[in-house]
Amino acid sequence: MRLAHAALAAAGTLGALHALNRRLERSGGPPRATLGGERRRYGWREGKISYSVAGEGPPLLLVHGIYAGASSLEFRKNFGPLSRHFTVYAPDLLGCGASERPRRRYSPEDITSQIEDFAREEIGRPVHLVASSLSATLALPAAVRSPRLFRSLVLICPTGLGTLDRPSGRLGEAIYRLLASPLAGDLLYHALVSRRGIRLYLERMAYHDPSRVTEELVEDYHRAGHGPNAKYLPASFVAGRLNLPALPYWTQVRQRAMVCWGEEARTPPPSELDAFLRYNPRTAPRLFRGAALLPHDERAEDFNREVADFVSAGKVRISESNGRSGG
Repeated sequence: MRLAHAALAAAGTLGALHALNRRLERSGGPPRATLGGERRRYGWREGKISYSVAGEGPPLLLVHGIYAGASSLEFRKNFGPLSRHFTVYAPDLLGCGASERPRRRYSPEDITSQIEDFAREEIGRPVHLVASSLSATLALPAAVRSPRLFRSLVLICPTGLGTLDRPSGRLGEAIYRLLASPLAGDLLYHALVSRRGIRLYLERMAYHDPSRVTEELVEDYHRAGHGPNAKYLPASFVAGRLNLPALPYWTQVRQRAMVCWGEEARTPPPSELDAFLRYNPRTAPRLFRGAALLPHDERAEDFNREVADFVSAGKVRISESNGRSGG
């Protein structure tokens, strides 16, 4: 009898946890903010990718980083100003934002091919690429094997020369299995993308100035981090399944490249910029004062000017002020 009561209690607890997970999963919704421009869908072979496009001129592709709550809204302060001089494309990577979120194990090649195929099939002409953090590293194989497709590269706090450059191994597989599990994994993920969890990450890691982390910003990340199958790309990232050593590809890059870093970034730290310069001396370095992992947000006006000047070889200038950059 006691065993039956225990079994019923356990079943009730599991049922309650399952209901809680489903409620948390639905607590997101479409972002309240948008980049502007026209919203389109690209039918990639692994799923539909949502993206924004605006402007006229040479094509410029903005690829956001990979983390819980990631989306093209990372470029909210860059999309509009840059679209005054370029045709700017800003996709939500598969598994992020408004794009489809298949239940699958993601690999580095999933991101690489996504960027490469989008440039070739959806844009259809050589592009200037701006990519953030891990996506910057995962774009390098595409730049190496399709050198005519990418005219120049702007990499923001790229990983792979000192961090996230080793295979995850058995520990990573164990972490992935835990996060991918239907009950415990859901609970862990929802704790990660809770408003409190998002705020802690943004204030302690992503931004140097915590006052920039507004309630509206947290809410947009929170909404983007929820929904069916939202956990699978972040789970692959946390488990190290997207790790890729950048060096073998970086030494083969032949395009003009600029590497940007926030002086206050901690993981990866700006000291890694030295390694990127050492292995590819033709690289243009840019350090942004008073910024951490998101210099394109914290020092948006400086960043937009630097990008426009670099990719256009000085032919275009964005006339904005405030903030300082150094390099």
